[in-house]
Amino acid sequence: MMNKQLIKLGLAVGMMGVVGSATAATVTSITSAECQAMSSVGVMSTSAPVQCQRLKKVTFKYRDFSGRSHSNGQIIVMDAVAPYVGKIFDELYQVGFPIHKAVPIEKYRGDDTKSMTDNNTSAFNYRPVEGTSSLSLHAYGAAIDLNPVQNPFVTFPRAGQAKYSPIEGTKYANREIYRYGKPDRKGMAETVVGIFARNGFLYWGGFWNSPIDYQHFQLSKDMAVMMSQMSAQQATLFFKHYVEWYNSCSRMYPKAYSQYKFNDYTNYLKHKLGVSSLNKAYQANPAKVMAQIEQVPLRSEICVKR
Repeated sequence: MMNKQLIKLGLAVGMMGVVGSATAATVTSITSAECQAMSSVGVMSTSAPVQCQRLKKVTFKYRDFSGRSHSNGQIIVMDAVAPYVGKIFDELYQVGFPIHKAVPIEKYRGDDTKSMTDNNTSAFNYRPVEGTSSLSLHAYGAAIDLNPVQNPFVTFPRAGQAKYSPIEGTKYANREIYRYGKPDRKGMAETVVGIFARNGFLYWGGFWNSPIDYQHFQLSKDMAVMMSQMSAQQATLFFKHYVEWYNSCSRMYPKAYSQYKFNDYTNYLKHKLGVSSLNKAYQANPAKVMAQIEQVPLRSEICVKR
């Protein structure tokens, strides 16, 4: 069983933020040489929905599992989310959350299995969802995998069976952090759900039924597709409002948000526009969608699910 109290604690930490925190992470553009290196190993492709000019490299400090500090953590994400990803890793550092390592996945030639086995925290990778032909949110730079060994990807190939990837992750099938007579667990994603949520990554794979992806934080697919179609400036404005909506609503309705009974900014926009898909609405009429995004939302309208 997952430790629900610790998940809620993680949400509470994320809602409050870290007092006196300052952004230490740096955000830089992908150079031509870096883009070529990504393309040469299949991490980037001309078919990718987000090209190098819409990606950013976030360099950050992190603590390893021995408590040592490192300043060379790197992760590649979509431009609009990059400043918030920097804040995520700043906060993880400040609260002492350990990370084994974080290098761009081209170091593994785009091989997600090798990256997971090496317990590498990563983001952008032009690839499909495991076992499908559908593009992963990693292909949009809109998903982050955190400490894959401590937070494995779990599938259920047959009734009564579970498969853990990486295989070392079977040691973390028991999701309790504190266990009688045993050392406390470190690096477990459920303790930092709130830090990711308050910076726009509301969707955690640990909430899923099958598969369960404890390492995985992402935007919604509808958001990611729309943001990939937008200009960088439009996507940045949209995501800014998305993050502000969550933080404003979570302050107004702390109990509902601690129980994950909330609507996010995309629900608000779809309600106001009368649509079921933002990316389809944007394709049909970009000006109409942007006009709604540019308005100041009345957050009390539908912060909470009824």
